Amino acid sequence: MLRFLLPALALLTLLRAQPAAVPAPSVAQPNILHILTDDMGWTALGCYGNPDVPTPNLDRLAAQGMRFTHAYADAQCSPTRAAFLSGQYGARSGVFKVIHEQEPPRAALRIPTPNLALQPEVATLATTLRRAGYATGLSGKWHIADNYLAARLRERDGGKYFDRYGFDFCGAANESDHPEDKAVTAITDDIIGFIERHRDRPWFAYAAHFTTHTRLRAPAALIEKHAARGYRRTTSPAGKFSERPTAEYLAMLEHLDNEVGRLLARLDALQLTDRTVVVFTSDNGGLSRMASSAPLREGKGSPYEGGIRVPLLVRWPGRVPAGGVTAVPVHVIDFYPTYAALAGANPPAGHRLDGLSLLPVLTGAGGLARDTLAWHMPSYTAMYGRTPCAVLRKGDWKLIHWFGDYLDPRGFTPDQTPYGKLVVGPRTELYHLADDVGETRDLASTRPEKVGELRAALEAWWKDTGAGFPTRNPDFAEANWWVTRADTPKTKGKTP
Repeated sequence: MLRFLLPALALLTLLRAQPAAVPAPSVAQPNILHILTDDMGWTALGCYGNPDVPTPNLDRLAAQGMRFTHAYADAQCSPTRAAFLSGQYGARSGVFKVIHEQEPPRAALRIPTPNLALQPEVATLATTLRRAGYATGLSGKWHIADNYLAARLRERDGGKYFDRYGFDFCGAANESDHPEDKAVTAITDDIIGFIERHRDRPWFAYAAHFTTHTRLRAPAALIEKHAARGYRRTTSPAGKFSERPTAEYLAMLEHLDNEVGRLLARLDALQLTDRTVVVFTSDNGGLSRMASSAPLREGKGSPYEGGIRVPLLVRWPGRVPAGGVTAVPVHVIDFYPTYAALAGANPPAGHRLDGLSLLPVLTGAGGLARDTLAWHMPSYTAMYGRTPCAVLRKGDWKLIHWFGDYLDPRGFTPDQTPYGKLVVGPRTELYHLADDVGETRDLASTRPEKVGELRAALEAWWKDTGAGFPTRNPDFAEANWWVTRADTPKTKGKTP
């Protein structure tokens, strides 16, 4: 262990990414509109190459601003949403898994104890912006606590629940109340109303959509439209590999694009466009059963690029050059320091930020003083074929470390559960993304020196973040390890 840690200490400055102070902007505080969609893959939009459905409003947003080709989130929703609001990696915050998902009690490993809710003293993005004079509002999916529907939490503790997280307003849009379109229209209405009420002061609006997450639901007329084009309807609520992309899925994309267009049009009508930074992104890669993420490998839940690489569009008229495209690798942890910089604000004393402000990239002033990103996924997602692992990207090199078991997909089809044959024992994979974005050639056996370098950096990052690790499970049962139950054991682990 020490032989890995000692040479890696020099890399800690790159991994910590903690600015001494957030610089004040040179212009008045801009409004911030953050649109987060659910399970939208890297190739879902026309501006990222989707040939199946037009997305003119989001494509226009890309043309008017900057499109990121190497933007990353976590592989599932709770860790991404926690990282967004805290500015911290899940290894540090403890929110490294979907908060309500059970772990398989008969798996080869027991996972470290997760945090099943991100507390207000950690989720301080909105608090930081509110202290800087911003009105703060959200509508839609929450999923950093025991109930992912923000609307159902509005009245908790006498209506003070979201106030403690720094939000002045939480909309009433609820997915279950709007099954016709997964509340896309209702969320848009909530956010428009919030903006209209606070148009005379700086505001931060967080539109957290449920679409394109399953179940596949969209306005009937749009489904009929794409069915008439020859796309099949799904025969199951979650879709099947043999059906993708379905008429329902394409209708979801088109409807979301239409509603984003309506929201942007309202900014125009209120004469707020030039004073508003608009960000559009996704919480993880696309669900493989719904649509292919090719040329990326796999999808949601996976440590491969299809699971963690996401679309990211940023428009800021007059500051972000129109039509810009950047290959700088960025992560969801970077939004907190970016928005704090826009507001001229600092996070609470003692609150560690793992991200960096993206303003130098957005404005063309420079790059980022960082070449390394990391992910900690020490849990099982049998639905998506993932066992506990960790990832580190340094430059164009990417290392995936499986802690104690992994799934070999050879001879299996994606419709099987799990998606491959379980192999017990650790495994390390190495890919060079510039030459192999599809992660088809594992170079670990031919580049052992690069494996050692990246593993040392990963070891140092684990130490810096205080990451917990899986341990061996005495109840391991290979025949049915993926079956879950409510009394899943959880223990804290040590560095493997």
